Amino acid sequence: MSLTSKLVLSLLVSAGSLAADSVGYFDDTSICADSKGLSKCYDKADTSLSSCINNNCAGGGADCYKSCNGDTTCMQSQCPNLGTDCMNACSCVQAVNQIDCIASSCWNQVYSCEYQRTIEDVLNLCALPDMDQFPFWPPPDDAASGCSCNIGKMDKKELLIVDQMTTCTNNMTNLDQMSSVDAVNDYGQACICCAESAILSTIWDTCPNTKPSLLDVDGWYNGFIGQNDWPTCGDYLDAYDCAGDLGFGAKDAGGTTTFYKLGGLPKNGTGTLYNTGSLTTPVSGATFTWTFGTIPHVVTAVSTDHVVAAATATATSTGTQSQTGTSTQTGAASTQTGMAIAKDVPIWTTLASVVLLVSALF
Repeated sequence: MSLTSKLVLSLLVSAGSLAADSVGYFDDTSICADSKGLSKCYDKADTSLSSCINNNCAGGGADCYKSCNGDTTCMQSQCPNLGTDCMNACSCVQAVNQIDCIASSCWNQVYSCEYQRTIEDVLNLCALPDMDQFPFWPPPDDAASGCSCNIGKMDKKELLIVDQMTTCTNNMTNLDQMSSVDAVNDYGQACICCAESAILSTIWDTCPNTKPSLLDVDGWYNGFIGQNDWPTCGDYLDAYDCAGDLGFGAKDAGGTTTFYKLGGLPKNGTGTLYNTGSLTTPVSGATFTWTFGTIPHVVTAVSTDHVVAAATATATSTGTQSQTGTSTQTGAASTQTGMAIAKDVPIWTTLASVVLLVSALF
């Protein structure tokens, strides 16, 4: 290659880097069908967050928001009078708005790592969200263009497992058969141990090729597993039927069939998180409606003639999708994922006021 050619190539690469925009979990919005539209939509969501905090959260919301540059972690630390619950409610609305942004301006990446991480924000911040309402989530197992790890599938299973732990420990049919305090305590610990093992199994078995550290295994251990006598769980896993008698094998409880013990986990994966391609046709057509809580969201896919990556997709009348083509790896900002809500369950069970605030903000 001549010196002139190298110089031209260098200038083109530099220009492309300068043109690339970063919003939310997207390091490079150029992978989206409507890059500028996505950035503008995210800016609008950020403005709405600022307005929500300033108008609804007590304790000098405007000054705190400005000093922390809108960072909610900073505001929670530096301005405790604002109220974590209020800021979470406002951030919930922001995350839901970002779902609409992606579905409209980045519809070709609705199975991406970035989109699935945005759904995680809704699950972490919103009061008792209905997981079955989210569009394009979790992605189908055979999606030709998505994230290298099906984060949504993993997250949903983890939350179902946590729900089953609560169901298990409160199962009066089982508890009524026990005649001693020790038996009740052992049963309760067995429910917890089965849940801990099921969560670890979900992480390792759903994405066996991905580094567990990128899938928040450390967060799960520090926030839940390590706090509940995990080293002693081997005996409970041997003595109790987690999948059958305790219910963790049921589909609506996560469908776990393998329960790993301490020291028995499979070899760690070594891969990172990345996107495998891009859709060329909106999954649910040019316009669709999804509902969050009781609020309908009408979304129109824009720039549908803008094809970004090599993959083909055909939307069916039922909203499902058949896909053909070769998926190519695309850049993903998703270096790590995590489900904070499950480690703090049940953080929302007494927050009726937050539910009312979120409903009022949409």
